[in-house]
Amino acid sequence: MNRGDVEGVVGPLLVVRGRVGGKGSLRVDGVVEGEIDVEGSLVVGPEGTVVGPVRAQAVEVDGEVHGRVQAGEVVTLRAGGLVQGDVRARRIAIDDGASLHGGIEMDFEVEGEGA
Repeated sequence: MNRGDVEGVVGPLLVVRGRVGGKGSLRVDGVVEGEIDVEGSLVVGPEGTVVGPVRAQAVEVDGEVHGRVQAGEVVTLRAGGLVQGDVRARRIAIDDGASLHGGIEMDFEVEGEGA
C-alpha cells in the first residue's frame, strides 16, 4: 500500500491508547495500545507496534502486532515482522524472516460446496 492510499498515520513519535476505527486505511509507524478496526487497509510499518486486536480488509505487518489479526481478504507478514496472536483471513502470506506465534484460520469456499 502506498502512503498516498492512507487516510490516517500514527507517526513514529506517537503513542495512541484506546480504540482506533474508521472507514479509511491506516498506517502505524508508532505505537497503538488498543483495538484497531478499519474498513480499509492496515499497515504496521517496520518501527510500528500494535498491542491489541486488529481488523481490516487487508493487513500488512512489517513491525509487531501483539493480538489477534483478522482481515476480510489478506494478511501479509513481511520479513522482520512479528505477530503474537491468531491470524484469520481468506489469504495469508508469510515472507521468509517473518514470525508468527499463534494459530492460522483461513476463510475460503470449496468449489462445489453448497451445490
